[in-house]
Amino acid sequence: MPPLVRFMLRHAALGFVLGLVVAAIIVATDALHLRSLAMATQMGWLGLGVFCFLTGLTIGSLQIGFAVMLQGTGDDRDGSGGGHGARLVPIPVRVHRRR
Repeated sequence: MPPLVRFMLRHAALGFVLGLVVAAIIVATDALHLRSLAMATQMGWLGLGVFCFLTGLTIGSLQIGFAVMLQGTGDDRDGSGGGHGARLVPIPVRVHRRR
C-alpha cells in the first residue's frame, strides 16, 4: 500500500475512534438529553447509531485535515519552519506626518 494512503487511513481511523469516544461521552453523560430522547422513542437506537457514526466521520475528517496541514514539507533545512525556503526580511517604510 502506498505510504500516502497508509497515512490517510491511519489518521482517518484515529479520528474516527476519537469521534466515537466523544459520542460515547456525550451519550453517557446524557448531554443535551440525547440518551433520554433515544430511550423515549421506539427507534432511538438508530438515532444514536447515526449520531455516533456522523460524529466519528466528522472528527475523522478533521484529524486527516490537521495531519495533512501539520506535516513537514521535507524542505525545511534551516529550521525556520514554513518550508519553501522563504525568509522574512524587514522592509523600511517611510511615514509622512500630517500637520
